[in-house]
Amino acid sequence: MNQLSRIALVLVALAAMLVPPPAGAARKAKELLQYIPADTPYVFAYTKSFPDDLQDRFEPAMEKTLSAYRRILRITLDDELQKLRAAEDGAQEAERLEALGEEVISLLSVQSLRDAGIGRDALFAVYGDGMLPVMRFALTDRDDFEATIARLEERAGERLDVGSVDGLSYRYKDVDKLRLVIATPGRDTVVALVPPGYGDQRLARTLGLEKPRDNLHRSRTLRRIAREYGFTEHIGAFIDVERLVAGFTGDPGGLNAELLQILGYDASAPTPECRAEFAEMAAIAPRVVMGYTRVSDDYLDTKLVVELRDDIAAGLATLSAAVPGLGTDPGGLVSFGFSLDPMALRNFYEARLDAMEADPYECAKLAGLQAGTVKGREALAKPLPPVVYGFRGVLARVTDVRGMDLAAEKPPESIDAGVLFAVENVEALVAMAALMSPEIAAAKLLPDGKARELNLPQLAEIAETAFAALSEGALAVSLGADAEQEAVALLEAGVSDDPPFMSMAMDMKRYYGFIGDAMMAAGSEEGEEPMSEELRLAVRDTMVSSGEIYERMSADVHLTERGIEVGSRMTLAD
Repeated sequence: MNQLSRIALVLVALAAMLVPPPAGAARKAKELLQYIPADTPYVFAYTKSFPDDLQDRFEPAMEKTLSAYRRILRITLDDELQKLRAAEDGAQEAERLEALGEEVISLLSVQSLRDAGIGRDALFAVYGDGMLPVMRFALTDRDDFEATIARLEERAGERLDVGSVDGLSYRYKDVDKLRLVIATPGRDTVVALVPPGYGDQRLARTLGLEKPRDNLHRSRTLRRIAREYGFTEHIGAFIDVERLVAGFTGDPGGLNAELLQILGYDASAPTPECRAEFAEMAAIAPRVVMGYTRVSDDYLDTKLVVELRDDIAAGLATLSAAVPGLGTDPGGLVSFGFSLDPMALRNFYEARLDAMEADPYECAKLAGLQAGTVKGREALAKPLPPVVYGFRGVLARVTDVRGMDLAAEKPPESIDAGVLFAVENVEALVAMAALMSPEIAAAKLLPDGKARELNLPQLAEIAETAFAALSEGALAVSLGADAEQEAVALLEAGVSDDPPFMSMAMDMKRYYGFIGDAMMAAGSEEGEEPMSEELRLAVRDTMVSSGEIYERMSADVHLTERGIEVGSRMTLAD
């Protein structure tokens, strides 16, 4: 396969899969889920379209993002054409690549995707047929989609191969050891990666020509997950870790036999002890689930849960501690913090070592993990200062950063920020710091909640003023504008009834702006061609346009009796 063919294949596949989440005909969830096997090891299914008002808010920012991608592709295309035209006998290939590239670039707009048969409210899903990925999505017009793919093939000067199964014609192309298949059964399009040796019956299952008897609609798995975790109907997703592991350790004649053969993996090789212990390890975190918990005109709430075995979940649930302000969004540029009860962590770790010593791993591949119990006991035997066990967490806030220029590698001229240390017997910690720093000793901090000025030379480089305040259980240090009031405010922030293990919040527009600036300033890796200024600007603009969709993002990690729960809120920009 020559260079042009590879590029053509990638671009045709890209066009086939260019489906933004709010994107065919309005359909019911059943019409999608009935094609997904109930034993799929993973699925991400968009099962209910967002309200029109919400999609109206998304589309302008999406259009800007697609416009930036058009610029990136055009710049990349021009560079490739220049190389081809400079090469001997490259003019003809350049002509064909230019035609194909212009066709793909023209697809990158909301209206062009609709004209290609990809509408606004299509349900879609990515899931595993065995371990191999399948994508299925609805079309508003099958003929428009087919015409788009045919037009891309024509511009590439090379058509995908054509096969048929049970009367359905499909396109395919062999890529290394796998086959990319694109089919349009009924009103849907299916894109799948399969081994070239798939028989007709197996391929028909993958393409959904026969609906699996046991499917996600009948099993109601997503509905049960949604009911348990309070998810809306818009998205249902899970990863079945036990089923994925079983694909490598179970029956080698099963669904994944051809894939494992391609990978050169012998599923019968693990010993019975290894198979049993791999399954035992998978059962520690048997499933990951995800969905929206609220969809409104102002924000989107999501939750991801790593479900854990009961004893592991119960042990981890003891680790979080109370930290003032943790779990709230105070505004500003970014905030981040975590909580931890060190004694609870020690007890949890000790319980894990006890379990591994009581029932040692017998699988040779896990010998290193088992040997780690000795080092674990040695670590627990080392004494730690009492102040360590009094630690409860940290919360840092950055309200503003001024004068920073990443492109010129210029550090910030000033920062408005604060950090809180939650520590039992915090006076002992301050006393230790005062012994090492005369400036801290001079501040004469008392646990009365009042802010006192800090004259630390290290802080003077980034802020004109710095204040510290002390309470019975926390120390707060604040820099920059309103530092005195901010230090007190950090101490006085409320403590959550359900303290998170970790928490963060950020200004999305400024964050993506910083990422864009960082890309502008980033150098090339050794051996890579330097990125042109025009391309850097286009890449930066993709980041900036992404930041125009959301105003703020916050996320909290809770350790619960169910497992690790990550809740997030994306506040929409006006």
